[in-house]
Amino acid sequence: MRLKKARKTESNTIRRGDLSCEIAINQSEALVSGTVKYRAYEVGTVSGATTEAIAGQFLSICELVNDGSMVRDGTIMTGYHNEISGGDVLLLDGEIVGQWRSDEEGWCHFVAYSATEITCSAPSPWLLQDTIFEWLSDGKTD
Repeated sequence: MRLKKARKTESNTIRRGDLSCEIAINQSEALVSGTVKYRAYEVGTVSGATTEAIAGQFLSICELVNDGSMVRDGTIMTGYHNEISGGDVLLLDGEIVGQWRSDEEGWCHFVAYSATEITCSAPSPWLLQDTIFEWLSDGKTD
């Protein structure tokens, strides 16, 4: 999938191909947030001090997707849509939380950044991304 050049719309939404980022400014907390969507589906949020910071994060996510990564459930799995069958797992803000790989039998495994053994496994990259999301949601980041 080739992404098109980013553009800003009247609704304070940046679009690039099938990805968009709806930017909202919270005046009371001086915080800017962006809801990242693939088509109509929310895939995560980013936050920062300025709309420019949010736009920069969003464009970085777009470049990763353009290079074969999958963004879903607040995570990015690099090497997803190419023949690598493995790579880094990042949060939308760019923090690397671990690595994933596919074995000879097609099972996919995630090893958290601070772990030495497999943290979780699933029978496909799609299901692994769900499992990583659950692991992150449980607060198990080590």
